[in-house]
Amino acid sequence: MRIVKVGGSVAARIGEVVRELKETGEDILIVPGGWVFADMVREIDSRERLNPSHAHWMAIAAMEMYAHYISNFGVDTVDANEPADIGVSGVAVLFPYRLLRKNDELPHLWDVTSDSIAVWLASKIGCREVVKVTDVDGIYIGGNFIERTTASFLIENKIQTCVDPYSPRLMKDSGVDMFVCNGMVRGRVKGYIVRGRAKGTLIEGK
Repeated sequence: MRIVKVGGSVAARIGEVVRELKETGEDILIVPGGWVFADMVREIDSRERLNPSHAHWMAIAAMEMYAHYISNFGVDTVDANEPADIGVSGVAVLFPYRLLRKNDELPHLWDVTSDSIAVWLASKIGCREVVKVTDVDGIYIGGNFIERTTASFLIENKIQTCVDPYSPRLMKDSGVDMFVCNGMVRGRVKGYIVRGRAKGTLIEGK
């Protein structure tokens, strides 16, 4: 089973992304981003200064809203108590709220987003890679596109990327890699999953 984190930044093309995932013929679990629903939580938090734990759970509930939207495009849904309970045949989208409530292991910070949740889940089920589907080609450092880097390099140099700040730490600790792929470009996600190559950035979990 593959884990594919699908950000809200590709919501305008989500039907095509789902179709590409189905065309791979692989078993794929989509971890949803928070999309406009998480943006709303951030806005409320900035205005009302919410308790960090309350904001955390509201943001995870926002992920669940996006999961409902993705399921509208013909994918199954997964709502599990434990990572070991997760089984996927074909393409399915995760409802994360109950799983994270039962396994409250991540810090309640805005540095922890669906990127970190996808890496955390991959480590729990023995998946060695997360594919992050977003609206950029990959990681740029100093204005230069980078095809490959390591989580340690990003941490040591305090480099901010399209990946949330907590993910590199999780990747380094667990050995889970992440491939950052532009889902707004037709065929790119499918190309990487089927052939193991596409334009994007591989972040090695070391």
